[in-house]
Amino acid sequence: MEDKYLDEVKLLVKWHDKKISDDEFLEKFKLEKIRYRREIPNIAKEKLKEACVSKNSDMIVPYLSLIFYLEIDFDEIKESIEEIITGNWHGDHENIAEAFEDIASPKTIEWVYYLALAHQFEGYEGGLAMARKCIHALGKINTPKSKEKLELLANNLNETEELRESAKRELNRHDFTNKDVE
Repeated sequence: MEDKYLDEVKLLVKWHDKKISDDEFLEKFKLEKIRYRREIPNIAKEKLKEACVSKNSDMIVPYLSLIFYLEIDFDEIKESIEEIITGNWHGDHENIAEAFEDIASPKTIEWVYYLALAHQFEGYEGGLAMARKCIHALGKINTPKSKEKLELLANNLNETEELRESAKRELNRHDFTNKDVE
């Protein structure tokens, strides 16, 4: 089922980048009326919200990818991201952590930190890998605020030794001179 949504996202990106005509887009997206290209960010936000409301895990990664591709401000999708991060209705937490690692945005620090702490989702086997990806994401973000979160993880006695050591390695690997986003 995820392929259907991935195909939708690829089609939206092609249309957004003007690699297919409006007519081709209409035909392939099975629409009667076209929305303006400038509406694609709104479509992406709507689809992500729809995924959360309907608890459709197949939609999460493709539409999050589109949102990252379009560089949509995280404040505009905060509620959806919080629902996805805290949701136990999908198994994409590790993929989300990987996406946060790829974009390395200071705007995601709190979400990445929360996801690192939530690595012990009940019945979730990939929790440690997810937490390590979050730790790497905090290092790549490389700001004073991400350093603060890594220090909290490195000194958290409730964490495993492996994760504390991983946080310490990230602290030693970066200079944390990038600017935080307010």
